[in-house]
Amino acid sequence: MSAPSTAAAPGLRARLQGRSELGVAALLAVIAIVIAVDTANIRHTAINAGVMGPRVVPTIIAIGLGLCAIALAISVLRGGHADAEDGEDIDLSQQAHWPTVFGLGGLILVFALSMDFLGFVIGSALLFYGSALLLGSRRFVWALVIGILLAVGTFYGFVLGLGINLPAGLLTGIL
Repeated sequence: MSAPSTAAAPGLRARLQGRSELGVAALLAVIAIVIAVDTANIRHTAINAGVMGPRVVPTIIAIGLGLCAIALAISVLRGGHADAEDGEDIDLSQQAHWPTVFGLGGLILVFALSMDFLGFVIGSALLFYGSALLLGSRRFVWALVIGILLAVGTFYGFVLGLGINLPAGLLTGIL
């Protein structure tokens, strides 16, 4: 008996080397499939009956993600690849600054846990302000003003523009 041939593996490995974008294409395809399956399981009831129905937007997103996955895979297999980032002001040889990473994660966790009590506007403004400070902003008042404006604008965009009620929290009756 002869040993199994391993000639195909190095050939495949050589062809795939330097094509890590295929992983991104695969991830996009998996997300598109998950969204499509979940969309197919949405029940159409009288409560959510509208002009378009509850399946239209997720279907469009799933199709768009699937097309992006296919286009990216074709581009990568034809030899296309992303250019290195020239404009980034980071040194890739340095490790991540873990206090900043964990600080941002903690801010997001506190935001999620305090959403009902504080409300969307206060929570989002504080999330933006804390993120700006953690990322190095020294314009304290300006960061707070921008956070408040973005939070109020987003709140009213959802409430008035989309008809989606966000929790007002401490500002109930004021907003």
